[in-house]
Amino acid sequence: DPGNRTPGTGPQGWDPRNGTPAVKVLRTAEFVPYVVFIEAPGPDTLRTVEESSRIQRGYGHYFDLSLTNDDLERTFGRLRQAMERLRAEPQWVPVSWVY
Repeated sequence: DPGNRTPGTGPQGWDPRNGTPAVKVLRTAEFVPYVVFIEAPGPDTLRTVEESSRIQRGYGHYFDLSLTNDDLERTFGRLRQAMERLRAEPQWVPVSWVY
């Protein structure tokens, strides 16, 4: 359970002060984040893959884009394409962020 982690030992984006993932705190109209989750590559790094899976299950509904880092160059290219789409295309936001 991520809420029981010792401060400073959790995955990136974890706020150890209150056990809340930062993505929950930052997903507001004030910040209007585009959340990208980069998953661990493959079974060669089993512990990291398990941690990625746990994060995906618990917080996947907050992610706008999930990428698997199986090839750094390809993953970076996909991230760059997503950022270009953000710049060029209209984006959906919750109505509560607008009014």
